[in-house]
Amino acid sequence: MSPLQPRPLFVYGTLRAMPLLAWALTGDARKTNEVVPIARDATVMGYSSQVDGYLLHLETMSQRRKLDDFEGEAYSATPVSARVVDVNGHSQVVDADMYVWTGDMDEVSELPWSLDVFVKERLDDWIELFAGMELVGEDE
Repeated sequence: MSPLQPRPLFVYGTLRAMPLLAWALTGDARKTNEVVPIARDATVMGYSSQVDGYLLHLETMSQRRKLDDFEGEAYSATPVSARVVDVNGHSQVVDADMYVWTGDMDEVSELPWSLDVFVKERLDDWIELFAGMELVGEDE
């Protein structure tokens, strides 16, 4: 990893919706083809259960700044160990960062969250909500 390439980043929750991740990184929810190559299925253990998500191997610091901006001040990047499995079924642990909620815990729902339900019922609204915004990371 060069000084210009950010540390791997584990994302979960809403950022597992490829169109939203594409929007956050490129400004266009339709550009999922640009995001798929840098994302690998991964898991983080130790938060009272298993957290499924993607391990992102971001190409530029600009991409990292865009995701930092997207998550905002209520989340803090925290070091974690993410487990990825390659195409041959071999498991590898990768040191990465993960955004962890640091806001008021009363704002966190105890209800189960489903990626499928989010994509089906809320994703379009989220894309529309963010469509008028621009994230701060400059393209390098």
